[in-house]
Amino acid sequence: MILDRRDGAVGPSAYCAQPCRLPRRLAVLLAAVLSSVAAVAQETQFISDVVLVPVRSGAGSEYRIVNAGLPSGTALLVFTVSEDGKWTEIETRGGTRGWVLSQYLQKDPPAGLLINDLKRELERVQGERDRVVSQLNLSSSEASEADETITELTATLEATLTELTEVKRVSAAALDLDSLNQQLVAELETERSDADLLRLENVRLRERIANNQTLDGALAVLLGVILAVVAPRLWPRKNRQDGWS
Repeated sequence: MILDRRDGAVGPSAYCAQPCRLPRRLAVLLAAVLSSVAAVAQETQFISDVVLVPVRSGAGSEYRIVNAGLPSGTALLVFTVSEDGKWTEIETRGGTRGWVLSQYLQKDPPAGLLINDLKRELERVQGERDRVVSQLNLSSSEASEADETITELTATLEATLTELTEVKRVSAAALDLDSLNQQLVAELETERSDADLLRLENVRLRERIANNQTLDGALAVLLGVILAVVAPRLWPRKNRQDGWS
C-alpha cells in the first residue's frame, strides 16, 4: 500500500507529541473492514508520496519511534494490521521492524517512484536508441564503402574484360598468322622444289646444248673433211701444158 497526504497528516516530530485522531468516516470504514478481515497476508507495499513516515515499536503513537522516518517510495513487507485498522506492522528491507500508520501505505508504487522508474527506462531506451542509431550510421558508412568497393571492382572487371577481348583478338590474329606462316612455308617448299626441278632441267638443257654444239662441231669438221676429199674429184683436172709437150 502507498501512503497518502490526508487531513491531519504532519511531520515526524508530531507523531511523538500526540496520537493521531481517526476521522469519523474512516472509523466507520475500518469497523466494516475489521468485521471481515482478521489479519493481512504478507505482501510488499510502499510508502506513499509523503516526505517521511516514522516507524514505531507498537501500534500507537504512544510507542517509541524506532525509525525517524521512511522516505516516500520505500518498499515494505507487511505482516499484520491492528484491530482498529489504524496501524500496520511492517519490516523494511534493511531489517527494521515496527508499526506505521495504515493511511500512508498503498499497494501501488507512488508516482515519484514510477517517475524515477520511467526516467530510468527512458534513459535506457534513449541509450538503446543512440546505440541503434550509431549502428545504423556505421552500417550506412559500411554500405557506402561497400558501394565504392563494388564500383571499383566493376571498373576493374570491365577493364579485365577489355584486356581479355584484346588478348583473344591478338591470339586469334596470332593463330591466323601462324596458319598463314605455315601456308607460306608450304608454298615456299613447293617453290623450292619447283626451283630445284627448273635448275635440274636447266642443267640438263645446258648439257644437251653443249652436246649439240659438240656434235655440230664434229659434223662441221666431218663435213669439211668430206668436202676436202670429195670436192677435188667432183671437178675434172686440166692437162698441164708446158714447154715439153
